[in-house]
Amino acid sequence: MNILSFGKKMLSIVILGLILSGCGQDTGQAESEETGETESKQEEETVGIIGPMEVEIDILRSNMEVENEEDIAGMTFYEGTLKGENIVLVQSGIGKVNASVAAQILISEFNVDALINSGVAGSIHPDVGLGDIVISTQTVHHDMDETAKDYEPGQIPDMDVLYFKADEELISLAKDGTEGLPDYVDVFTETVATGDQFIDSEEKSEWINETFDAYVVEMEGAAVGQIAYLNDIPYVVIRSASDDAGEEAAEIQENFVEEAAQNSSHVIEEILDNM
Repeated sequence: MNILSFGKKMLSIVILGLILSGCGQDTGQAESEETGETESKQEEETVGIIGPMEVEIDILRSNMEVENEEDIAGMTFYEGTLKGENIVLVQSGIGKVNASVAAQILISEFNVDALINSGVAGSIHPDVGLGDIVISTQTVHHDMDETAKDYEPGQIPDMDVLYFKADEELISLAKDGTEGLPDYVDVFTETVATGDQFIDSEEKSEWINETFDAYVVEMEGAAVGQIAYLNDIPYVVIRSASDDAGEEAAEIQENFVEEAAQNSSHVIEEILDNM
C-alpha cells in the first residue's frame, strides 16, 4: 500500500468516526429532550375541581394562587396553583346539567388530567353524622328511571355501566387527606347517589340507601362521574354531610353547610399536597 492509499484509508476512518460520533450525540440529545418533555408533561398535569355552591369553593379559591380567570357558559374558571399543583377551579352551580357542562369544559378547554367534585350532601345512612366525610367508591343516578322498560333503577339506557367507578389512586389520596380533620369527623368510602332533587323525605332517603347501598345523596357527583367515564379520565367525589335528608333537611343544611364545606375543602387541599 502506497502512502496516498494509506492516507485515503485513514481519512475514510476518521470521517466514519465523526459520523458515528455525531449520530450518537444526536441520539443522546434526542433521548435527553424526550426525557425532558416527559418530565415536563408530568409536571404540567392539571386537576379540575368542581364545587356547586360558592361556599363550597370559597376556601379553595382564597388559598390558591389565581393566575387567570375565564368566563365560559356563565361560569368562572380559576386557573392557578394550590399546594404546588396546577388546578382549575369552578363553581358549577347546582344540578347535574351544570356539573356536566363544567366537567366537560374542564376537559375540553383546560385539558385537565383528573376531576374532583367536592361539596356537601345529605346523609342517608344511619352511621353518617353531620360533618362526616364520604369519599366515593362509585356514583349513581338515583333519579334515572327506565324501569318500565326493564332497566335497573339508575340504569341509563344503552350505557354499559350502572355505577361510575371512582379512581383508586384518588380515593387513596382522599383517605390520606382526611388526617387533620376534627376528631368527631368519621370518614366513609362508599357509594354516592346523585339526583336533581333536594331530598327531605325519610321514605325517599331510605329507598335510595336500600336500592343503591349509598351513604349520602347529592345533586352533581354522578354527572361528573359520567363525564369522566365518557372521557376516560380519573375522578373522585368528596362530600361532607350537611343534613340528614329528612323533613328538616333544609334548615339543618343552612346551619351546617359552612362547617361541612370546610371539611371537604380540607381533604382536597391535602390531596393536592400529597400528589
